[in-house]
Amino acid sequence: MAKPRAFISFEMEDKWARDFLAQQAKDKNNDIEFVDYSVKDPFDSAWKTECQKRIALTKGTIVLVGPTTSKSEAVLWEIGQTIRQGNYMFGIQINKDKTHPVPEGLPSKNVIRWDFDQIITWLKTWV
Repeated sequence: MAKPRAFISFEMEDKWARDFLAQQAKDKNNDIEFVDYSVKDPFDSAWKTECQKRIALTKGTIVLVGPTTSKSEAVLWEIGQTIRQGNYMFGIQINKDKTHPVPEGLPSKNVIRWDFDQIITWLKTWV
């Protein structure tokens, strides 16, 4: 499989989940590259320009779905940009014992529970 590259969209309070996903990929010896553009103050034109570029360098976006993700303007913008660029997209519920609201634009059928094997299966469809 070619090295999958995915943009990670997440709410800043869920940065731990992004870090855990990246560490899990390293621990399982997967050649996966994750890209994000996490800043505390999104939405200026420089952030949008850089974010568009980073999404364009990937095959798709993984949305980490936490308690406040569905209300995050930055995540909603990144989902919209992913759709505009015609990239793949799926979401991961970050808490195994809770189901959080799915952000608008992310199809519910494309949201999975945290299971690294299933994450790899989704990434393999991005050919």
